[in-house]
Amino acid sequence: MPTRRAKESSLAASANTAAFSIIARLLVTTIILWCFSIQARAQAQPETAQPTVKQANGKLTTRREATGKPAPVAGGSCDFGVVVTTGDEFTVQTTGLTIFQNKKTVVPIPGWGLSDLIFARTRAAIPAGMSVLRIPYNPAKFPPRDESKDTLKDRLFRDPNAELAEYMRQVAKGTNCRHYIQILNSISPIGSSNYTVRGFGILNQDVVLGRRIFLHALAFIRIFDGRDFAIVRQSSALINLDHSLAVQRILGKLVGGPYRELPAESFPARPEDAADNPALRDGVRAMLAASLDKTLPLLLGRRPATRQSDTEQH
Repeated sequence: MPTRRAKESSLAASANTAAFSIIARLLVTTIILWCFSIQARAQAQPETAQPTVKQANGKLTTRREATGKPAPVAGGSCDFGVVVTTGDEFTVQTTGLTIFQNKKTVVPIPGWGLSDLIFARTRAAIPAGMSVLRIPYNPAKFPPRDESKDTLKDRLFRDPNAELAEYMRQVAKGTNCRHYIQILNSISPIGSSNYTVRGFGILNQDVVLGRRIFLHALAFIRIFDGRDFAIVRQSSALINLDHSLAVQRILGKLVGGPYRELPAESFPARPEDAADNPALRDGVRAMLAASLDKTLPLLLGRRPATRQSDTEQH
């Protein structure tokens, strides 16, 4: 018969063996879970390894992998998404001393290729190696704002930045870009008058001493953060960057943006004739390309930032 001490020793050994077995199982389970966690992190890393950040000096840049290669454009993912919302329109406008002289006609110009030109100049301004996605724009999905509802109460309590963010969020739906660049039409007053010009067009200013003809190409640039669609930077597209728009007006500039004076015979006899006029087409394209080439690098941080006073309502 085993002694009492032997029985106690046997029970203690069994307890130790059971405890060791439990600890071993817990250790193995922990190791397995840890391995799965490491694997999951490794699989998720490529999706988050290259977030776009806005550096302290205002430059927009993208963190890259050790290979230095840009993130691939797959499933809408990119460094920059570009959307052109200017439309293929050319305005033939006349202003005078009386309301009877004021006329405005919008002419379709799909053959001028302005949207393709805008995207090409934007793509050229984006630093080499960054992936770019052109986002199609369908204006039919975005009806114009009902100006009849633009009451004083609306102006006091509306949030324009939130509206712009939601608008761009809808335009960019289905894509996943770190930043979005929108090129749209800009609006400028004509001198000190109450009249305005918008986007691309030709102006016949019928004054007392005769007519003056001006060709204009007014574009506006916005850069949105791809995470919350907040506006990072914005400015009118300008050729003359030595002075802000406010200073240019003080110096006597007629229009806030690229424009040039033309001979009186340049104004089309019929508004629809403008669409087939190569001189007007080439003039608009030249001013548009020059203003984008000057302004986009500033907004992208490749040169000192543009003045905040250059921002214009559009």
